[in-house]
Amino acid sequence: SRQSFIQTTGEKLSAFKDRMVSHEVKNKIAKDERMLVSRRSGNLGARNKREQENTDFIVDQQATAQTMMRQQDEVLDDLDEAVIRVGNMAGAIEIEIAEQNKMLNTLEEDLTDAEEKLGFVMGKLAKLLKTKNKCQLGLILVLILVVVILFFMVIYL
Repeated sequence: SRQSFIQTTGEKLSAFKDRMVSHEVKNKIAKDERMLVSRRSGNLGARNKREQENTDFIVDQQATAQTMMRQQDEVLDDLDEAVIRVGNMAGAIEIEIAEQNKMLNTLEEDLTDAEEKLGFVMGKLAKLLKTKNKCQLGLILVLILVVVILFFMVIYL
């Protein structure tokens, strides 16, 4: 199945990655780098054993420096990819926040409209009952709600 293929491929990639960072591979890369630098620079005019040892040391240091630079480049490439991923996530979060803000603004407008309508109804109800006492109006509304609930209970039960 697709899921097992993805899992198998992931395991193979992980094993391959582990092999690529092993000491054997690093030593092979360093050896190849030394050989490359050695071919490019030759013996640098060494005339005796001591000069040849100095030349070998210089070649080894150049190879080590190039290996380190390549490793740093790889780390920087990984870091660049991570920064790009974070940037993409930040963009997605920004879009989500903008959508949430729109929904909150709509909700706020709806609540304001409902509050205005409720105030209007309460005013009309107070005028109808000729009272301004909010406690009495609240009690009347609760009692009306109880009557409606009881009415529906009688009908449906």
